[in-house]
Amino acid sequence: MIPGPRNENVRMLLLGLALFTCIVPARAQERPASETSIRHVTVINVATGAELKDQTVKIQGDRITAIAATQEVDATLRGGVDANGGYLIPGLWDMHVHVHDANELPLYIANGVTGIRIMSGERDTAALRADLARQTVSPEIYLASAIVDGSPPVWPGSIVVKNAADARRTVSEIKAGGADFIKVYSRIPRDAYFALADEAKQQHIAFEGHVPDAVSVQEASAAGQRSMEHLLGFAVACSSQQDGLTAKLGRTEMFRDRLAIEAEAYRTLDQAKCRALFDHLRSNDTWQVPTLSVLRLWGRLDDSKFLSDPRQVYIDRRSRDRWQERIQPQLRRWSYAEFQLARGIFTMDEHVVGAMFRAGVPMMAGTDAMNPYCFPGFGLHDELGLMVEAGLTPLAALQSATSKPAQFLGRTAESGTVEVGKVANLVLLRADPLADIHNTTQIQAVWFRGKYFDQAALARLLEQVKESARH
Repeated sequence: MIPGPRNENVRMLLLGLALFTCIVPARAQERPASETSIRHVTVINVATGAELKDQTVKIQGDRITAIAATQEVDATLRGGVDANGGYLIPGLWDMHVHVHDANELPLYIANGVTGIRIMSGERDTAALRADLARQTVSPEIYLASAIVDGSPPVWPGSIVVKNAADARRTVSEIKAGGADFIKVYSRIPRDAYFALADEAKQQHIAFEGHVPDAVSVQEASAAGQRSMEHLLGFAVACSSQQDGLTAKLGRTEMFRDRLAIEAEAYRTLDQAKCRALFDHLRSNDTWQVPTLSVLRLWGRLDDSKFLSDPRQVYIDRRSRDRWQERIQPQLRRWSYAEFQLARGIFTMDEHVVGAMFRAGVPMMAGTDAMNPYCFPGFGLHDELGLMVEAGLTPLAALQSATSKPAQFLGRTAESGTVEVGKVANLVLLRADPLADIHNTTQIQAVWFRGKYFDQAALARLLEQVKESARH
């Protein structure tokens, strides 16, 4: 076992910062297909940041049919909602979640999250879709295949590929099974990964997820990986010692030893390599989902306030027990210096995210919910706050959960902005999120496909999930 990091490692890592400048579902209040409206509302154009004040937005069925100044709207229009100057944004997307139990799904709607990308499916995609569809209150879902990994896999239930032939066969099976994309993971062998990439291109199915240990970020981008999660491989890819650290990583299993390698990579950061990498990602349209919510976790486990988050009341006992199993090795064995090292690495991760944003690398918000203390629905608002702390503007953070996911999914004709003709997935806020991104938590109402959830309906969703979590 490689010894744990020492205080000297922490000191050197922090010095490196100066070098880096660059359930029972609630019943929605359903309106009939006849026209309804949201009056006296400020419509935020998330594409430009413009704010149109005192507008009336008309909805018919599940579509936005008109947007006009309130004073110009026919006064005979009855019903609808008086927004009293509130702010209207598109429904939010969390682009990296896991679902332990379908009873969690209403937490997304209750938090204005009207779409999610589930990052680990099952081998029987049709059965999983059917199970998720049984929930009366559920966001839109973009669904992964079962995790595709090497041998031995990190998680039970993964599809194991040992060679190129396995990989090509797996792509065919996933495509036939109806998953929206292939989820790739950390232990896929190098030859299998490139075979999977080639076969996925031929069969017109995206592959998204982890950058495997055996492949560099540069190579994964060139191979066509559509999205990359958790900044995996980035520190090493930006290091002047990339080759040596990659070899070390391939021989390392313990999580804290991997952190030590990442710390060493950040201490040997080469800014020119980082800039070239960001140019490469931008030119290849390789999307990043940093999941800062889960990256910050490891440096916060010695914080009693963090561990006593009151939102745990919405998480069932079985899931909370899983969380405790995941974090026990750190709680039992890590020293203060190791938690300090993890916090230093997270600070560097934030610098990377800010630098990627300034370089124009395409980016989306994702939380890695149901990992420990990554809460369904609530966590998306945490993530937006962390992205702003990392250097994004509030508008860019909001785009990362609205217009950017629509672009990534090829759905800009129907979602991502508040415009006539688009699906009425909307969130009404009491305060301006462009003034303070934390205002995305100030939710007054949600529309999901035109169905209206007022504050009372949203509160009932939360209460019903809390009640289900007790049993």
